Amino acid sequence: MDVMSELRELYDVYNTEDFRSGLQRLRQIWYRIPEPKVDTANAYLILEDGVAFALKCGDLDEAQWWATHAPDFAKKRKDRGEVEFLVGKVALERGELEAAREWFLISNVKSEGRIFEGEDKKYAQLIR
Repeated sequence: MDVMSELRELYDVYNTEDFRSGLQRLRQIWYRIPEPKVDTANAYLILEDGVAFALKCGDLDEAQWWATHAPDFAKKRKDRGEVEFLVGKVALERGELEAAREWFLISNVKSEGRIFEGEDKKYAQLIR
């Protein structure tokens, strides 16, 4: 499965702000990926997009659903803390400050602080 070609179509949906439609499409793509999903190239990007679309919709439960799958990918990827940052971001938006802080601390160590560059300052402030 070519995940990148599937996702390219969704970037237009994201730009039109039809986030609900995008979430439905992402779920369809996600369920078509064979198990174990971690063995499919770029499958992790679907999770990142799922979180982004769900947060744009303000659907924190949906964002949590996507984020819960992210840790499965941490060992398989050459991870610089992106997985922990994604989970922490959702935890923060859900008001789970201690969990978010723990995820951000791990992400900070793995990325040597780089994960916070260009991101909303509220993420880095939680660990300072």
